Amino acid sequence: MTVDLVNPTARNTDLDLLHPVVRSAVGKVLKDLASEKIPLFVFEAWRSPARQHFLFAQGRTTPGPKVTFQDSWGSYHQYGLAVDLVFGGPGKWTWDEPKKGMWKRMHEIGRARGLMPLDFETPHIQLAGTSSAALREGRYPDGGDETWTGNLAMAISAWTKSPVSPPFPQVLDRPAVA
Repeated sequence: MTVDLVNPTARNTDLDLLHPVVRSAVGKVLKDLASEKIPLFVFEAWRSPARQHFLFAQGRTTPGPKVTFQDSWGSYHQYGLAVDLVFGGPGKWTWDEPKKGMWKRMHEIGRARGLMPLDFETPHIQLAGTSSAALREGRYPDGGDETWTGNLAMAISAWTKSPVSPPFPQVLDRPAVA
């Protein structure tokens, strides 16, 4: 898969770019939702820092309503630790519940799978047990695989704007020299 680090309008739904713990949890959440006939689908998974910056500018320095409270590297999306699930599916996206209580049920299922919702952003669920501050300091969850680590490292190396990018994930892919 080619990851678009530059185009801020490019939305990404590829679960493979998520941290393996989140990828697995989201997969289980989607199966649980389907079994309960709750029609939620991945609207956005990993998000480039350029896209986050673009979305953050909306309603502040560019026209449109505010759609996020976080600039680049402040959202779990840049770290592959969050997804937004929305009703309808491709071409039919809607934030309106087909039946009252479906958002609440998605949050309950997410919590049971180790993901926490945000009170102010209904479609969003993210890895529980960390913080934006910890992530900005480079304290990443254990168990990252090559795909997740490589994507995060690529996003970090490509980001040259403010706010400053976090440290690279620690990867020992070769032995130390003697």
